Amino acid sequence: MPVSSVVTMNKKPMIALGALVTVVSTAFAQQTPQTSSIGPVLGIFLPSSSEIRKDLGNGALQIGIGAANTARPREGSISPSFTAIIANGNGNKLFILPYTFGYEYHFGVDSGAAALPYVRPFTGVAYYDYSITNTAGSHFGVKRLGGTAGLEAGLMIGSKIKLAATYSFFTPTSGFNFNGLSLSASYAALTF
Repeated sequence: MPVSSVVTMNKKPMIALGALVTVVSTAFAQQTPQTSSIGPVLGIFLPSSSEIRKDLGNGALQIGIGAANTARPREGSISPSFTAIIANGNGNKLFILPYTFGYEYHFGVDSGAAALPYVRPFTGVAYYDYSITNTAGSHFGVKRLGGTAGLEAGLMIGSKIKLAATYSFFTPTSGFNFNGLSLSASYAALTF
């Protein structure tokens, strides 16, 4: 099967699989005495590639849904994240939808501090949809899947607010490097 056929397949099974993995991982996380939460994530994505900055601008909006274990387990926990990176500039557009799983570890849980630092290495898949004419004048319109991985570090404030800096690596496509730094905030809106 050619790659283009794989990329244009119906996305409903992939979305269903992602939802199933999220539910199963959340259920698994609840086997230990923890409190899990899910809520909105809002931030800015700063591409590291000078080509992408020239083609789309210096920053992109990042929105999504993130999960956290608000009981702050010492041993760490696996948490999913589903965010979108959206950029429009200079007549070009970019949409990246990464779905990741990471191992989140909180430092200083025993101290009882109201704000705790954490790290979360992660990996996952990303859906790319872009239409970009590069600085050489070549146009690329692509919809495809790729990989992503990276490291998130931040601060958990109380049990509801999370501030994060994330560096994400994405599979290069059409000669473009979509790697970059995200600065975001999330709020634990639903706790279960």
